[in-house]
Amino acid sequence: MTTYKIKRKEHEALLEVQGHSNYAGYGNDIVCASISTALIFTANLIEKLNLSYNIMDLVCEEGYFRLQVKTSDLTANAIFENLEYTLEEISKQYPKNLKFMN
Repeated sequence: MTTYKIKRKEHEALLEVQGHSNYAGYGNDIVCASISTALIFTANLIEKLNLSYNIMDLVCEEGYFRLQVKTSDLTANAIFENLEYTLEEISKQYPKNLKFMN
């Protein structure tokens, strides 16, 4: 199962995703592919929009993703919230494979 957690403080937000969804075998796992696409899309968008000065931390590795942003920047915050929303929607459709952890 893939898990994710979100922590918010004043002027910053952190999102961590880890694990594998185990919905299907390698190459056929649509849940893993959906999660990975959302995470990589987010990382690429941050780079493309040159927002690295608002990113406190960004790690994108096999089975692990971490994004920490300065929420005072509206664009960086909107990208963060979009990723949060996307993961919420995937977890609603596949609750056995993606779970929000408090």
